Amino acid sequence: MLFLVIFAVVGVAIADDPSCYLSSANGNSGQCAHIDTCPYSFYVSNKCPSYGNDVKCCYNCHLGGCSISGGGSTGGTGSGGYGNIMAVDTTGASSQTASQDGIGYGGTGASNQLASNDLSRLNSYKSQIFNAANAKNMDAAVIAAIISRESRAGAALAADGTGDHGNGYGLMQVDIRYHSVEGGPYSTTHIKQGTQILIDTINCVKRRHPDWTAEMALKGGLSGYNAGCGNVQSYAGMDDGTTGDDYGNDVAARAQWLKGNGF
Repeated sequence: MLFLVIFAVVGVAIADDPSCYLSSANGNSGQCAHIDTCPYSFYVSNKCPSYGNDVKCCYNCHLGGCSISGGGSTGGTGSGGYGNIMAVDTTGASSQTASQDGIGYGGTGASNQLASNDLSRLNSYKSQIFNAANAKNMDAAVIAAIISRESRAGAALAADGTGDHGNGYGLMQVDIRYHSVEGGPYSTTHIKQGTQILIDTINCVKRRHPDWTAEMALKGGLSGYNAGCGNVQSYAGMDDGTTGDDYGNDVAARAQWLKGNGF
């Protein structure tokens, strides 16, 4: 019966690999299947070694509510070890940021619309985003939200993958003035680098503000991804000086919307 339930969720399965089916998430065994058959289920990338890169170990649980056990090590749950994005308070995008899509209002509704406008492009990089999320133990929705804000999921990039007057590189706009870029502009390697920069910034915020909760540090890290850890002087004023004076709030709101829309 358990097999039939999982089969219905993840689609047509490929022959099982022990490292996958001997593991479980929330009590449900994993099954090797093509990535396209479990886009809204949780998966990890290193448990079906007998097959190609497009085959993942899929589990019948939604990303963010999954807890894996057994079957050896995983690349991380993907929901992230840096706080719950859904518990982050946010005022959303400023009217300045919203205006880039002709949206005549600010707030979380504007952030939701901006993320929605980018969703089809974000889905094109879903495999890379989830692979980086698993590898770095970061919420995929957070990564996707940064990509939406930084490059409009690639739409704002030049042909060579640069943006921000040539200073930013790739989907996550890694600043080439301070970092040696890794991988192609749309690659998993690039997204891993950008995610590590975010993690380093979150950890810096934690050191500067040891009394902050994980969610406060996560939001501070998002803000600092744009303007630097040193700009995160206070919780209420962390976005002062960021692009649009709303970066952390906008990205947090986009991530919350994306969490319910495939990421």
